[in-house]
Amino acid sequence: MALMLVVAFSTNVGIAVNDKIRMQEAADLGTYAVAYSEAASLNDLTLLNQQIAEEAQACRETLENGGMPWSTPCNCGSTDPQAEIQMELCKIRIDLAIEDFVRRAQYERTVTPALRAGVATADANFSGTGAQTSFFDDVGGSPTARGTYWVTWSTSTLGGGTTPSLAEFRQRTDTAFNYQFNTYCNSYCGFSGTLIRAPVTMPTWFYKSSRDPDVWVAGRTSGTPSKRFLDLDYSSSGRDRGYFGASSTGGDDKLYAYAVAKPYDGSVGPSELNGNQANGNTNIGGIYLSRGIEYPKLSMYDEYRARLAGVNDNLAGDVTPADLVGIDGAREGRAWDTSRFEH
Repeated sequence: MALMLVVAFSTNVGIAVNDKIRMQEAADLGTYAVAYSEAASLNDLTLLNQQIAEEAQACRETLENGGMPWSTPCNCGSTDPQAEIQMELCKIRIDLAIEDFVRRAQYERTVTPALRAGVATADANFSGTGAQTSFFDDVGGSPTARGTYWVTWSTSTLGGGTTPSLAEFRQRTDTAFNYQFNTYCNSYCGFSGTLIRAPVTMPTWFYKSSRDPDVWVAGRTSGTPSKRFLDLDYSSSGRDRGYFGASSTGGDDKLYAYAVAKPYDGSVGPSELNGNQANGNTNIGGIYLSRGIEYPKLSMYDEYRARLAGVNDNLAGDVTPADLVGIDGAREGRAWDTSRFEH
């Protein structure tokens, strides 16, 4: 009888430990899948941001006119008509590139599909956990909750707005454009001098306040072993303990596993630059040059990847991973000691 009890106890413990390991792996892989998807979105956004910069650079090259002043005969105004047409075309091209960025940055096109990928990955690695996998998208202030981060944008011709996003994206609105032109103001439209058009500032590329993004995800999966075996504390009314916190049916004891992951190492925009480097406003003699936009472009590099992080890592955000674990424990009627969670 004693031997049978030892075998039963060992089997029960083995099942609980095995399920605990598998559940932790499901939490890790599911959470990593979300971060991987978010990293892919950040890389896409970096490329779209580069396109905004390239449009701005091309516009300045056009307005530079090969280093020659614009020259419309008998023009005695404060601008050149031909150059102004190019200026308006520039606004439209830059604005269309801005709209592409904003469309891709929206929560529904970044975080929502990432969360679906995380649930599917968790379920694929531990069947049945998908419905019990949470990424805290219903907790205000969680990085995966809709409305935690926003992209606020404006354009020169197409309006603007604010929408929930993958991260807190800010926009440069002070990128300057101008050109030089000849005037013809004396008798018989004779040449009277070369002027510089007053600068026109436009909204352009996006950035985050820090190169290290406040973009991370916390995941939890939970469940119970498939068999009770020797759960002497089992109670159909719940609040039972069971071995390693596990029960099968009727009770409310579960195994819990948490994981945190974050994308890192890329840079969507010129968050590390200041002043004229950040907005590309390099000028010589008052003319804003195309090569000035090389500075922000060089700070946009699509090297976002994903890594697992600890629950108690110091990840920035309105609600930390440890906070989320504590909130989750309270919702489950438990008080977690978050110092015991490694990931």
